[in-house]
Amino acid sequence: MSSPGDGLGDRALGARDKRERLLDAAEEAFCRFGHARTTVAELAAAAGVTRPTVYAYFPSKDDVFRALADRVRDEFLRLQEDVDTSSPARTAHEAVHAFLAAYTRHHGILVVLAHQALVDPAMRELREEIVARVERRNTRFLERLVVEGRADPAVPPAELSRAITGMVARAAELAVDIAEGTERPGDGLVALYLRMAGIDDDRPD
Repeated sequence: MSSPGDGLGDRALGARDKRERLLDAAEEAFCRFGHARTTVAELAAAAGVTRPTVYAYFPSKDDVFRALADRVRDEFLRLQEDVDTSSPARTAHEAVHAFLAAYTRHHGILVVLAHQALVDPAMRELREEIVARVERRNTRFLERLVVEGRADPAVPPAELSRAITGMVARAAELAVDIAEGTERPGDGLVALYLRMAGIDDDRPD
């Protein structure tokens, strides 16, 4: 069986690809050991490289963790850009499912980040950045629908955005715990979102 770090020594890989593979291995290491117990040596071992190789890409363990958090944040933001916008309900359907799948996929590192945020102001700021940027985009989406007369949310858009984030996080936790897919909880979340947002249920077939 190959390890996450396989291929880092492949000369055909560019520096960007090697950095991404190193981050893949680092995500597994942080999830396994937690932030405090993860060392650069553990990161190197997870990637199948030496410590100098890790330092060639990242000055410190915290820089690796920051890069992981940035990557997760950017992935969530891309998900909001790559959805079908032919109707509000279709947009909600695709965005919620994609967000839930990504949250489930990165559940471990998000839990580690949440734990660190309790004691480390820098980590708290990181976590807030990941969550807040996604929520702000969703808030703007809902506000635009309200202006267009296509949504009548039960609560202000910002509150609804925070609520759906919390529900997605809980659904992802359950999906990880019971080792099931996210399709059914995703459908339920979409239905709740549409109802709370006051969007007509014109879901895709």
